[in-house]
Amino acid sequence: MEVYTKFDPKKIEGDIRSYLGGVDQASLLDKEMSNVNSVLGYIEGPPTLNGEPHVGHLRGRIIKDMWYRFKTLQKYRVIFRAGWDTQGLPIELQAEKLLGLTGSKSENIKRVGVESIVNACKQLIQTNATKWIEVDHLLGMSFDYERAYWTYKDEYIEREWKYLKKAWEIGILKEWFRVVAYCPSCQTSLSNAEVNQGYKNVEDPSFYYKVKMSEEEAFLIVWTTMPFTLITDELIGVNPDATYVYVNVNDQVWVVGQDRLQSLMNELGIINYESIRLGIINYESIRTVLGKNLEGRRYIHPLLETIPGLKRLSDEKSIHFVVAEQFVDVSTGSGLVHLAPANGEEDFEIATKRCIPIFVPIDDKVVFTEEAGQFRGMYVRDADEMVINAMREASAYVKVGKIVHQYPTCWRSGHKIVWLARREYFYMIDKLGQNPLSAASKVEYFFDSPRNRFLEIIKEKVPWCISRERIWGTPLPIWKCNSCGTKEALFSRTEIIGRASELPDGTDFELHRPWIDRIQLKCSHCKDIMSREPFVLDTWHNSGASPYASLSDSEYSQLIPAAFLTEGIDQTRGWAYTLLMENVIMRNTNQAPFHAFLFQGHMLDEKGNKMSKSLGNVEQEPGKCYGC
Repeated sequence: MEVYTKFDPKKIEGDIRSYLGGVDQASLLDKEMSNVNSVLGYIEGPPTLNGEPHVGHLRGRIIKDMWYRFKTLQKYRVIFRAGWDTQGLPIELQAEKLLGLTGSKSENIKRVGVESIVNACKQLIQTNATKWIEVDHLLGMSFDYERAYWTYKDEYIEREWKYLKKAWEIGILKEWFRVVAYCPSCQTSLSNAEVNQGYKNVEDPSFYYKVKMSEEEAFLIVWTTMPFTLITDELIGVNPDATYVYVNVNDQVWVVGQDRLQSLMNELGIINYESIRLGIINYESIRTVLGKNLEGRRYIHPLLETIPGLKRLSDEKSIHFVVAEQFVDVSTGSGLVHLAPANGEEDFEIATKRCIPIFVPIDDKVVFTEEAGQFRGMYVRDADEMVINAMREASAYVKVGKIVHQYPTCWRSGHKIVWLARREYFYMIDKLGQNPLSAASKVEYFFDSPRNRFLEIIKEKVPWCISRERIWGTPLPIWKCNSCGTKEALFSRTEIIGRASELPDGTDFELHRPWIDRIQLKCSHCKDIMSREPFVLDTWHNSGASPYASLSDSEYSQLIPAAFLTEGIDQTRGWAYTLLMENVIMRNTNQAPFHAFLFQGHMLDEKGNKMSKSLGNVEQEPGKCYGC
């Protein structure tokens, strides 16, 4: 290159681009990989290609490039490849918009078909990748784009399946019927990590009602903020160590928590401060009882005759009795809570522990089915008012008000999440023992706050729901017999071809829906047809597989753990978490896939909110600078 006689940044930039464009980066990398001691690996936290880059992305990319340049100056050769997050709900929803689809998932599939949606997803990511690379070039990024990884490509998917294979072999991957967070708008389940990204202040009903006890003339006073769950009500919970008081209120005996008695009477309008000042008490305490002594007492659900599925279980005496459990909070409501195992995690665990059947009269659209009787056909959250009115007609109404509280909303659609018992596939994180925490504890985090937050998340050991009821994602490679229910997992194209009884698209099929769904197997037990389980994988699993899926076996063994990675602070529950868990599963040991992780703060808009495509606040006034 020529020696410049004057500083001309545009000319220098052009000359450098021209020079770098003539270097055979691939050959250079292959040659220097042979000297392992001088080579460092880097795994790019892949940006989601559902839109164009904005200023909120740029600082992180600049930090990555600065690290790359610094390590290069220290005479290391850094394998610095780009990566693109190309699957999952964000891409699929954007593709639906491009196709002009506004209905539910099932309606959209019926209207244009799975293949049209998949092709729109592919077109979208290619268009946006071009824009990202253009911006990267303007920034002067040093990524190797020729060897970039794309999470939707077949070769990546087959290597991602190796994580599933390892989890299957060591007993971490499990089909499970349990309560999951479910987005009615996206019509898919969410992981615990995704749920924790979307809490908002929302307004819900604060509903007090009463239920008659079967064997005595007394009513249990119960509180809920989700009246629709009375349709799936199966139990009432009390705290075993708390004291409950029988009180006479207007010639009717109520049972409430003693700690809440006076506050509750005031809240329900039974007394007021003036009546207290004058010594006028409109209720009379009769006797007290410990919560554990209420265990097993039966009650009569006020709406039984209108909910056939619930009535059948109640007639069998499978449900509708009091349980004493430590989780019941006696400092709020009435001190008694109703339990709807179909719509609550703790409720579900309590019912399962007691071998109580779970009543779930709710379909994939989160609409009540025929089993819900008069509520059939209603979206569940729209049933609140109808339930309250029905309880009023049944003389079970006490009072309704409003409460503003923190409630999870979908991180992508903003819709209120519904907790729903469903059949899904999980990684049973607790079975990994202390390996995840041990692995995470060895990492350098630079700041105590994100380190402590990350370690606390790891300690939770929450089962990771990895299945999604969507279209555009890595298919779950498990087939299930239509008759006997036998399951068989196949973790490569070769295995699938070897077991397939029918290959409609030949051996060169694409590892996506709808093509993989057309493949059938013959059951080894009953010889009937086996069909693929109708799930794709969590998009976080897809990107979290990148250390192994984006590298060859030799590269993975030589370059992972990576020396340093960096992403936004929200990735403590996102990419950093999934990277660590999948690496612990893959290597079955206490090793993280990174030695150091820098969690960055967010770029903020003029109102102090995180800049985000999903929030729509990434457009800026020309020439105006916003803080971070």
